[in-house]
Formats: sequence, structure tokens, C-alpha cells
Amino acid sequence: MRFLFLLIFIVCLNARINPFEPVIKPHQTQIVKPVFFKKEVVYLPKDARVLKKVIFVYQTLSSDIKQKTIDINKNIDFHKPIILLHKSKNFKNQKAYFKYFYLYIQNKKIFIKTKDKLIRSFFLVKPFRLVLDFKRYSNIPTIKKEFNSFVKKVVVGSHTSFYRVVIYLDANYNYKVIKKKDGVEIEFY
Repeated sequence: MRFLFLLIFIVCLNARINPFEPVIKPHQTQIVKPVFFKKEVVYLPKDARVLKKVIFVYQTLSSDIKQKTIDINKNIDFHKPIILLHKSKNFKNQKAYFKYFYLYIQNKKIFIKTKDKLIRSFFLVKPFRLVLDFKRYSNIPTIKKEFNSFVKKVVVGSHTSFYRVVIYLDANYNYKVIKKKDGVEIEFY
């Protein structure tokens, strides 16, 4: 009996309130915005006459290293540089009204204007979507709206104590959710 009591006592001393909370806290809590590639000028050697192929080696969001090969097989003038440009796509500003909020899409940002409190947010794959839950007792039918942007569609549905906003995206993104006094801003990169 004493052994059982001692075992329970030792387990209670070692237990944490939240077992899913990491023991080691990260030192850097700020999200660093990435610096985007804009332009690179490459001069080929003097003996270059035919550009056979270009190989792009890139890193994915899951840190995998992959490559894409583009066959060119065309004559070139080595006196002139090869210029590689990366232009960000600007999406058309769009807005939509839903029963409890306004949704604004501008470039790679979404603003949800609402007085309701954000309970939780999480990201799912297959298809890529961001899920946001807002506190409100409601009973609205499911609403779907299509968009022509990096946001493909938005689906809003109600549960008993909250309503859920599901934002379907065209690809996997890193994102940051910022709570504002008049809503929520989501920045994708």
C-alpha cells in the first residue's frame, strides 16, 4: 500500500498541467518575413554558344530540396547577360459580405471585419485550407462564395456556440493571424 502511495506521489510530482505543451520553449517567437528574390544577372563564359538547360533547385515549405529542369537548347550570345526576374503576382482586390462579417482580400492579405472573438485557427491540407472559428451562438445555413485569387472559395457554417470560416487556398502557405480590435488580419507568405 505504501509503495502504491509513493508511486502515485512521484508521478504527481513529475506531471505537468498541459502534457501537450512543449518542455523547451523556442527562443525566437517573432515570425521573420521572408526576403523575396527579385532579379539576378548572369554572364556566361566566352565559350558558351548553346544554352542546353536551366536547373532550378528550390526548397519547399516542408524543407525538402527539389529541382526543376527546363530544356532550352537554343543559341545564345555570351556578350549579353541572362536575366532572371521574379515578379510577385498582384491579385485583384475582392470583398464579400457574409451574415456576421465582411471579408476583404488584398494581395496576399485577408481581413475579416467582425466584432466576434476568434476562438481558434488551424491549417489543413488536401485541399489546402485555413479554418477560423468565431464565438457566436448562431444557426445559419452553410454559405459558399467563390473567388478568383489565391483564395479559391470561402465556406461559412454554424455550430451551436460558434461559426466556422473555411478559406480554401490555391497552395500551401505560411501565414500569420493578427487579432485587431475590429476583426482579424491574416497575412500569407
